[in-house]
Amino acid sequence: MSSRTCLVLLMAAAIPPSSCSQPTPRGDDADPGSAFPAAVGIARIDVPVPETFRLDNGLQVWLLPNDSTPLATFSLVLRGGSSLDPRGKEGLAALTATMLDEGAAGRGPLEIAEEIDFLGAQLEIETEREYAHVSLEVLEKNLDAALGIVFDLVARPDFRPSEWERVKTLWVNDLIQRREEPREVSRVAAERVFYGEEHPHAHPIDGYESSVSKVELDEVKKHYASWFRPGAATLIFTGNISSAELRKRLEKTLGAWTAVGPEPPSPRQLPGPPRGEPRWVLVDKPGAPQTEIRILVPAPAQGDPAAAPLTLANMALGGTFTSRLMSNLRERQKITYGAASSYTSRSSTGHIAAASAVHAERTATAVIEFCRELRLIAEGKLADDEVRKVRSSIATRVLEALETQVGTVEVYLESAALGFAHSERRDFYRALAAAPPGEIARAASAYFRWDRATVALVGDRKVIESKLAEASSSGALRDVAGAPLVLPPIEIRGREGERQEARE
Repeated sequence: MSSRTCLVLLMAAAIPPSSCSQPTPRGDDADPGSAFPAAVGIARIDVPVPETFRLDNGLQVWLLPNDSTPLATFSLVLRGGSSLDPRGKEGLAALTATMLDEGAAGRGPLEIAEEIDFLGAQLEIETEREYAHVSLEVLEKNLDAALGIVFDLVARPDFRPSEWERVKTLWVNDLIQRREEPREVSRVAAERVFYGEEHPHAHPIDGYESSVSKVELDEVKKHYASWFRPGAATLIFTGNISSAELRKRLEKTLGAWTAVGPEPPSPRQLPGPPRGEPRWVLVDKPGAPQTEIRILVPAPAQGDPAAAPLTLANMALGGTFTSRLMSNLRERQKITYGAASSYTSRSSTGHIAAASAVHAERTATAVIEFCRELRLIAEGKLADDEVRKVRSSIATRVLEALETQVGTVEVYLESAALGFAHSERRDFYRALAAAPPGEIARAASAYFRWDRATVALVGDRKVIESKLAEASSSGALRDVAGAPLVLPPIEIRGREGERQEARE
């Protein structure tokens, strides 16, 4: 997704290969922060403070003045997202958002596209787990016309039956194609197993082939009427304009947006992350030359005190091209072109995902090395240079993002969507800069837990099972401390993560 959080912008740290050397045993009574260097300061990150106000219809506005370019960039963030999808109709929220520019205020999709092109604007409509957003970048002189188009999209969509049939058909075809993409299959299967069928984050944002096939246009209209409302939306705006002038222009356009019908229910109180238990799943792709590996462990929600130190630890593990995972699996083991980890945080839950596509014959080796790297970092063994470079990279990447209007808007996107004050980002960056060694160590120890990992393997089942069995019987399947890796029963899943069978 293009509007991914600023955590994506922070993924930069240089990690020397020597940091992955064999570990030094630690006593049980060792200070958990003793292996970390002292906190190293980074360049001050002063994010701009938005001016805030509300329109008469309840739409909240965050204005970030910027006079550096003749452009205006804004994102209309709408509460909801795929977490609102009812069971059996997964993909409904994303389909609804996609239909916004497929006809509005009597104009068809081609006419809307031509108008946007004529203005020299760029439009983006995306659905995330807990929100959707309509974003647009345009020349300042064309701002009023651009706001008028966005008003038509969110307040007067046509939901034309002819366009719906086309969109739905293409959507289902894309989901069929997704079955042939190992990386996507591993993501879908891992999250479905990790969160569990009942959790609103278990299903993919774009749904399943079986669920999208059942969605009808009337359900799309109902979802729109229930959740697309100015009182449940925030406009994040940056450009060379005063708050008084922006309010005036917005009242003439988006200020006319009103909701019809009963008020939407309060956002559901989403459950937190699963505690985590060892789960191994295998999706068969006969003849695949590679095995796609994805490992998920529970992590804290956005706003949790552990989020900042855990972000630092995660970047050292797999956030950059020179991370530990890359240095190990690509440079030393030579079994992959790339390996990475990411930390996803949401309103009440989160997870860390580590992933790589490896040569099928080396599947067991990759699993062993993933296990070792997670356990090493959980023991707090980060070199001084690792933490220093991670902190420096954070400052560089965030400051680079703030030099662009799109980057500035994206810094605040999830704070607004998840109901945080705009100060949440400033506090987060300060915590990243100041996190002391003990906090980084405790966060790594608490969340990089192999014993709570869901491991998804997508590839040739016969090869994967034989290589794991060989490694186990030969004694090669061992963790960083030399103890045998005991595998739980491997669950066989389908291409959409659906249960098929289990092998003892």
